Amino acid sequence: MPETSRRPQRLLGRLPALAAVLVVTSVAAYLAFALTRPATMWWLGDLRVYQAGGRAIVEGDGRLYSMSVGTARLPFTYTPCAALLFTPLAWLPWGVLRWVSVGGNLALLGIGAHLAWGMAGVRGTRRLAAAASTAAVLLWTEPVQETLRFGQINLLLLALVLADLARAPGARLRGCGVGLAAGLKLTPAIVIPYLFLTGRVREGRNALLALGASLFVAFTVLPRESLCYWGGLFLDDTRVGPAQAPGNQSLRGLLIRFTHQMPPPDPVWPAIAIAVGVGGLVPAVMVVRGRPGDPRRDLAGLCVTALTGLLVSPISWTHHWVWIVPGAVLLADTARRRLGPLRLPAALAAFALVALTAAVPGRRVELPVPVPTGLIWQVPYRDGRELRLAGWDLLLADAYTLAGLAALITIAVGVPATRRKWASRTAEAVTLDPPEPPARTAPGTTTPAPARA
Repeated sequence: MPETSRRPQRLLGRLPALAAVLVVTSVAAYLAFALTRPATMWWLGDLRVYQAGGRAIVEGDGRLYSMSVGTARLPFTYTPCAALLFTPLAWLPWGVLRWVSVGGNLALLGIGAHLAWGMAGVRGTRRLAAAASTAAVLLWTEPVQETLRFGQINLLLLALVLADLARAPGARLRGCGVGLAAGLKLTPAIVIPYLFLTGRVREGRNALLALGASLFVAFTVLPRESLCYWGGLFLDDTRVGPAQAPGNQSLRGLLIRFTHQMPPPDPVWPAIAIAVGVGGLVPAVMVVRGRPGDPRRDLAGLCVTALTGLLVSPISWTHHWVWIVPGAVLLADTARRRLGPLRLPAALAAFALVALTAAVPGRRVELPVPVPTGLIWQVPYRDGRELRLAGWDLLLADAYTLAGLAALITIAVGVPATRRKWASRTAEAVTLDPPEPPARTAPGTTTPAPARA
């Protein structure tokens, strides 16, 4: 075998070892940095809220949605079903729970990358190596760092949705994972209409049934809390934090900062949300339509749907953007395949995605020591300064939203054009390759009739 052909084989053989070195180095560096400043790196304020919510259910004092936790006085903002899920946390010592949260989220990061690479069609050792390398790199992005710092459950929801849709089409109870994720937190609910619009009625129905079952259980066990939450409390976005903060990377947050008004003008925000929602779901459906059993297309449609949900949600904190994990996998997989002119843009987009969300040690106003933080926090904020941003600071404070909107517009324009291009190529191939004429037969003979299938 020539030396030039042996090099790729040698490189492939070394991938598991290289991935293992990358993972060990990345996790060791993270732990070394975190253990020198655990109070800020592992603040875990949201985890304390989860534990307090579980205790409120166990004690049965009815204060689930009236309590406040910690010096920041954080309220419980999740569904009653989520509160039921958090009840086991009430009995765990805080020292144990802290490590469960950190270790669990690190594991879920790897699981999410592994599921995404599986949907991209990578198998065996190469899949493990690709997933490990992806997790090691994306550990140092702000959405993942913020999830670890707050003790959030976004990586759990991501893994639930990916594990559900990574199964073979027609698999029993496929779609239930999506419904369960939506029952715990409202943000994944946008995947349900995506299932219906792509023609997977049974999976969409399973998702609705799972969501309905979670509501039924919660209403049965926690009727007062369920009536309080679904009676209007879930619409109150003032309870989840300052919507004008740079951490809110949704279109509504962008409008607040651009118009310097809190809340933004009423006629403007709903109109923009509806337009972007439709403009995002249409290309997501077009990617999958015609090939609903293709997991790679489903990964692409799912990423576009999640991006749409992040943009149109009233609040999209940076830790909600953990969908960069399957997004980065999709772009990297597109770049590695021989897709002609798409290869270089996909590689550049993957690099830009990681660079945009990269978290490097920096100073945050509200924190006593530097922590890995992103670009959006390099602007004046707090005490109303977010409403007075202008120029470069205004663009920097909305970096995720502007990049996501640009990506969605590019996808909305590019997907129909790509489909038309492939359709014209198919029509041209049919025209240039006409059917063969019938075979000639000798005089006095007959052509045998074609056999029936």
